[in-house]
Amino acid sequence: MRVVLLSVFVLALAAPAVAQPPPNTPAQSITDGSAQRKLDRARERWRKARVHNYRFQLTRHCFCPPTSWVLFVRGGAPVRAPAEASKVATVRRLHRRIQDAINERVAGLAVRYDKRGMPRSIFIDGQQLVADDEIGYEVEHFWRGTRGRGGPDRPGEQ
Repeated sequence: MRVVLLSVFVLALAAPAVAQPPPNTPAQSITDGSAQRKLDRARERWRKARVHNYRFQLTRHCFCPPTSWVLFVRGGAPVRAPAEASKVATVRRLHRRIQDAINERVAGLAVRYDKRGMPRSIFIDGQQLVADDEIGYEVEHFWRGTRGRGGPDRPGEQ
């Protein structure tokens, strides 16, 4: 019995080591704090802009068919947003998505904000060396108010 256990132990030592991927290294903008500072400033600008009723065209880019929605927001809440867009259906939710990426210490994060603090483009790469986990969002159009352009604009429709 001792010979068998000793043989298994020796064989385990002799087996080539399986290369482990390096631990996920967070994006530099996360480690140096610049992503958080930019997000904080963008949130403050958005709050000061006092925009509560708006619509915007959001396109999602990922390892999936590109999807685009025109999302309507009234009183800061989304109006009938599709389920797959519900977590990014308002500017505040886009800010929250960026905060989540910072908190998760993702491998890649690139965000471009406009003068109101609205994220115009977001790129998130969750982990290094993992294929197809990247996701991006792009705000292509923004309109104050929720009337017109094919959206809910009939009286009483929420």
